[in-house]
Amino acid sequence: MPHVILGTAGHIDHGKTTLIRALTGIECDTHREEQRRGITINLGFAHLQLPGGETIGIVDVPGHRDFIHTMVSGASGIDLALLVVAADGGIMPQTREHLAIMDMLGVKRGVIAVTRIDLVDQELLSMAVEETAAFIKGTFLEGCAILPVSSKTGDGIETLRSEIARLAAAVKSRPGSGLFRLYIDRIFTVTGFGTVVTGSVLGGRTTVGSRLYLLPGEKEVRIRRLERYGEEVPEVAGGDRASLNLAGLSREEFIRGMMVADRPLRPTRMIDANITLFEHAHPVHLWSRIHFHLGTFDAQVRMHLIDTDTLRPGETAVVQMHLPVHCIAQAGDRLILRSTSNDQTIGGGTVIDAAPLHHRRRPAHLVEKLHSIADGSLPTLLEAEIKKHAGGITREELAGIINCSPGDIDDATASFSESVISLTDSKEVFFIDADAARRLGTRIVNTITAYHRRNPLDDGGRTTDELQGMMGLTSSSQGKMLHLLLLRLVDEKTLKKVEHTWALTGHTVEPSPVHKKAIADIDLFFRGAGMQAPLETDLGRYAHDHGIDDQLLRQVLSFLSAKKHIIPIEGTWLHESVVAPIRGKLLSELVRHPDGLTVAQFRDLVEGNRKICLLLYTLFDREGITERDGDVRKITERGRELQTAATA
Repeated sequence: MPHVILGTAGHIDHGKTTLIRALTGIECDTHREEQRRGITINLGFAHLQLPGGETIGIVDVPGHRDFIHTMVSGASGIDLALLVVAADGGIMPQTREHLAIMDMLGVKRGVIAVTRIDLVDQELLSMAVEETAAFIKGTFLEGCAILPVSSKTGDGIETLRSEIARLAAAVKSRPGSGLFRLYIDRIFTVTGFGTVVTGSVLGGRTTVGSRLYLLPGEKEVRIRRLERYGEEVPEVAGGDRASLNLAGLSREEFIRGMMVADRPLRPTRMIDANITLFEHAHPVHLWSRIHFHLGTFDAQVRMHLIDTDTLRPGETAVVQMHLPVHCIAQAGDRLILRSTSNDQTIGGGTVIDAAPLHHRRRPAHLVEKLHSIADGSLPTLLEAEIKKHAGGITREELAGIINCSPGDIDDATASFSESVISLTDSKEVFFIDADAARRLGTRIVNTITAYHRRNPLDDGGRTTDELQGMMGLTSSSQGKMLHLLLLRLVDEKTLKKVEHTWALTGHTVEPSPVHKKAIADIDLFFRGAGMQAPLETDLGRYAHDHGIDDQLLRQVLSFLSAKKHIIPIEGTWLHESVVAPIRGKLLSELVRHPDGLTVAQFRDLVEGNRKICLLLYTLFDREGITERDGDVRKITERGRELQTAATA
């Protein structure tokens, strides 16, 4: 049987708490003020042992209109409604309001108890039952059982208990894996144990010793002890009423509206939602102040209508809520709206985006997109979020923004449309909007095309780092995503990998007669320089004398370097025909002198000058065939392998 929470609903003084006591033997009015006044002010909690041995949690909510905000926080997470109507009172204002709130919070099943039948005759009881049956028509309770009971005499209590058991067995289990969330509806201190918080587990599971986070704020706490329905347990899961004894938390750090979760969740001060006004509500205009309830969080917010200028009773609209302080929300969370003028519940709805962009205007494409999200599911929301990130987003980043688990993302990807591209390496999954990927791919191709045009003698193209900077992708995760996108372009035969660069697949180097002459002239210049590192001014003068302008010179230098005809060292170049024999001569000498050679010894060996020898030592260190040890250079293992291969 799934973990189930039953919540009471009904007008003040219709006998909800007394009925719970008759069902469970537990007194929910535990506060002195509640007992003195005879009404429920705070949430009450109990548990019911069913005939089959299973246990369900019960939340007893206050009926007085002054405590509706407490009722809303208690109703969040409820699976079954127990609507209480007094036979001697009938349908009253809070009866209507509670039922409407339960409906807005997504409760789908319930049972109605007509209480105090010991105070009325059969005629009045029949009238109360008929009135109740008419009242629930068109609501989620239509067709449910209406059971007369007396908490005083016990009449009908067993029948009610059996009906609750039947309904509980049909409740769909909440997800036991994934994100653990619990809105804190009570916090108190127990001598010898410390701080204890209670709430309804919205999903996931947690165990004794686990680490949780107090949100907003990301304060880390640890679970010392867990209780479920008054009994110590090793773990609690979605659908449980739970008490958590937390180490690392004091009451002073708690603010109403906080929750605990098994990972840091992103706070928000803007929420896009799909809302509906109750039939009795007054119209709401473009910008309105409204009282907003989400779980245990409540605040006065500014509400911006997105798809209409005026929302009338019974109508539905997409809105953006602007909150005065941060709260934690997740797409799909249910919310309640109350009037700021007369403290009436006027409607409610569902969060569709807990990390929206600020909608300063209301263009048609925005309205269409928000309607699509509101009418859709988690995959639709994820696709909309991915679209906001033109540079791509990782699975973990996406989960952090949406406030769900990476596992939830994995489950949703199977339903993604072709508008999302996923890219995977050995460690991470990246998502990018297909249109954004196409635009990025076009920019990459255009950038590399321009490079080829400017560098016709270069076999290669742009490096990943160069492209990342030119595409404006600043984060390391975007750099990884870019690399995967480049590999995808290679698979599509758009690009090819040339050493550490990316080039167009069809790019080839075909030197023109002008290029060939310039290549030969510059190659001859460096051959002629021998072991004298040429000055840049000498190179420039030589090039000018041979009709080679600066742009062509850069192209030729790049070509000769790529072909390894010349070797760049510290801002100058040496011809490989000069370097190769010196390299071999040095390695041969270092094999015979394992203690190494100084710069002076190297100079004497090759009959060069100190400057050229320092440059060559820098080159050979860079190649990894020598290494510096004080004033000498010694041969490395790589150098020995190269020397052995050369003499074999």
